[in-house]
Amino acid sequence: YKINTHAGGHTVPFLFSWNAGQLNSGEMRRQYSHVSDIFPTLLELIGIDAPTSRNGINVKPRTGSSMAPTLRNASAPPQRTEALYEMIGHRGFYRDGWEIVTLHQPFTPFSDSEWELYDLTNDRTELHNLAESHPEKLAELAAAWNNAAWDGQVFPLDEGTGLKYVLRPPETEIVQQPLSVWPGTPTLERWRSLQLIWLSSFQFQAPITVTEQSLGTIAAHGDQSGGYALYLLEDRRPTLVFNDGRGALTLLTGPSLDAGEHLLECSFDAIGGNTWKLSLTIDGVTVDEHPEVPMLYAMSPFEGISVGRDPRSPVWWERYETHGSFHYNSAQGPVLWIPGPKAPDQPEDVVGLLRMIGAKFE
Repeated sequence: YKINTHAGGHTVPFLFSWNAGQLNSGEMRRQYSHVSDIFPTLLELIGIDAPTSRNGINVKPRTGSSMAPTLRNASAPPQRTEALYEMIGHRGFYRDGWEIVTLHQPFTPFSDSEWELYDLTNDRTELHNLAESHPEKLAELAAAWNNAAWDGQVFPLDEGTGLKYVLRPPETEIVQQPLSVWPGTPTLERWRSLQLIWLSSFQFQAPITVTEQSLGTIAAHGDQSGGYALYLLEDRRPTLVFNDGRGALTLLTGPSLDAGEHLLECSFDAIGGNTWKLSLTIDGVTVDEHPEVPMLYAMSPFEGISVGRDPRSPVWWERYETHGSFHYNSAQGPVLWIPGPKAPDQPEDVVGLLRMIGAKFE
C-alpha cells in the first residue's frame, strides 16, 4: 500500500524517454534510484549546473544523484547508495542493497524492535526477514536511519492523529531542557524552538551590553503568523513585542537603559484558557506587564528562534520596513530559554488524550 515503507509502498515503475540521442531505447535498468535523483539527472542530460542561489539567497544542497551514468550504461554501478523513508510512522532505510523497514502499529511506541531487515539483492519482494540472523546489519542501518532522520528534520514521528507533537523517542526529551542560543548562529529549527514554549510557561534571559548607540533585535521567535521579539529601540528602551498572528500586537516597554551591562528577562506565564501573562524585567526589576495574550500553538510560531536579528518574515512588520532584519549593533551574550510548567488546565496525559481521539476517529 502507498503509505507503507516496505518496497510495495515506495517502489514504482519509472519510464524515461530522451530525444537527444544520448540513451538507447527499449532497455531496462535495475540499479537503485530515488525520486530525488530525477532533478540532477535532467541537469546532467541538459548540460547545465544546478543553481546555487535564488534571488540572492543560497539554496540548500541537493540530495539526489544523477542517474545519467546508469541510463547510458546498464552495467554502471548504482549512483544512489542510501535513501531514507518515513510515512505516518512507518520507517525505512536503504543502503547498498539492504533495507530495513517497519510496519508501525498505531498508538504503540516507536522502537527498534519494529525493524525488519531484507537483502534486496536476493529478495526483491521482501519475503524473508533477516533481522534475527543479521543483528549487526540491522543495528547499523537503524542507527543510520536515526542520523538521517535528524538531518532531514523527520522528527517528530507522526501516525496521523497529532501524536507527532508530543510522542517522541525518550532520548529527545532533552529538547525540553533550558537552551542557550548565541548571537550569530543560524536560526534554530522551527520544531526544536517550539518545544521550549509549547502549551507551557517559559522565560528567556538576555544579557546585553548597552552603549549610547545601541539599537536592534535582541531575540526573535516567529513571524507575521505569530511570534514574539525583544528589541532595544531608540533611546535605548527595551521593548517586548507579541504578535498574536491575527493582526494584534502587544508591546511591553521599559525605561531607557544606562550604558553598561544589563540582564533583560521576558516571562510568559501560562495562566489557563490557552493564554499567557507577559512580563518584562530589567536587572531583576519588573518594569511592565500585560495580563493576557493568546498562546501560540499548533504550527505557530512558524519560524524558529534567532538571536541578534529577526530575519525573513518578521514578528514586527512596521519595524522590519524601516530597519530590515534589525541586527543588534552592540555586544550581547547567549540568550537562555527556560521552559516552565504546563498550563494548569492542560491535560496531564496529552499522549493518552490524542490516542483516545485517534481511536475514536478510526
